Amino acid sequence: MSQPIAIPRPSIGHHHEVEGLRSRSPHQKPHRLYSFQDSRNKTYYARTGLTMATTIPAPLIDKVAIITGASRGIGAAIAIELARKGAAAIAITYMGNLPAAENTLAKIRATSPQTTCIAIKADLLSPTFGEDVVKAALSDLKTPHLDIVVNNAAISDMRYQEPFEEMTYEGFERMMRGNGWGTIQLIRAALPHIRPGGRIINISSTSSKRPNLDPVMAYGMSKAALDSITRSLAVKYAAEKKITINSVSPGPTETDLLAQTLKGDEKLAASVAQGSTAEKRTGTPEDVAGIVGFLASDEARWVNGNHVPASGGRAGIMDS
Repeated sequence: MSQPIAIPRPSIGHHHEVEGLRSRSPHQKPHRLYSFQDSRNKTYYARTGLTMATTIPAPLIDKVAIITGASRGIGAAIAIELARKGAAAIAITYMGNLPAAENTLAKIRATSPQTTCIAIKADLLSPTFGEDVVKAALSDLKTPHLDIVVNNAAISDMRYQEPFEEMTYEGFERMMRGNGWGTIQLIRAALPHIRPGGRIINISSTSSKRPNLDPVMAYGMSKAALDSITRSLAVKYAAEKKITINSVSPGPTETDLLAQTLKGDEKLAASVAQGSTAEKRTGTPEDVAGIVGFLASDEARWVNGNHVPASGGRAGIMDS
């Protein structure tokens, strides 16, 4: 069982050279992570030297976030979006692609040099996934609390999808353990550290609400289970913890997974591009990230227990 490993990163107040990444000049004044008590935008402007006249508000100022499965695709876009909105600290997880994780960290820093960010190597199928990720994030970000948790990591690789009549217990259990239990683990580990006003956002799929073709039936079922636990936990913790819990359901989105799914099938590729959304195009990771960024902000405080589609008005099931 692999333990999360933090990628070398600039420490708070002391910035070193990170392999392949740009670092802060030693002559620059280091930024402070611990201005958490003052959530007003003036903290952001004082910290960056920018002015309200020349910049947009930073709705996530001083927020601490964890985004799982964020080395690329939708997860990476979400991490960058939260940085753009002013998040103070971001921890992303990755399964094994270290260069991709480093690339995401570099983009976060380019978007918001004031954001402290780390990457944690973690296996979604590990029985200690949740506690390992939260422990590493709190330790390496040097903070006792969290504000935003985005459960994006999932078992979705086409190598693990099985047609209904060939479905095995091992394959089904793997899908449900990763897409259901992995999320539950992380939420349970994070809850004691989430401050009032916190946000938990689970990345689901339109597959959870519509018929699915072989071989993705078990995947759709696992995402339906994710939507169900989202509703239940939103009710359980709204009053007790003063947090919101929602899910976002992307439709066909330009990711490595979609490319893998459509590889060699020109008819299916044409159906996805032209017939699956109102705009006659597939979505982008940034389309989804914008919705997550809204749900993570205070403006979404009255959105709770909902499943927000990010599907571009998806028309119907793709032709087989």
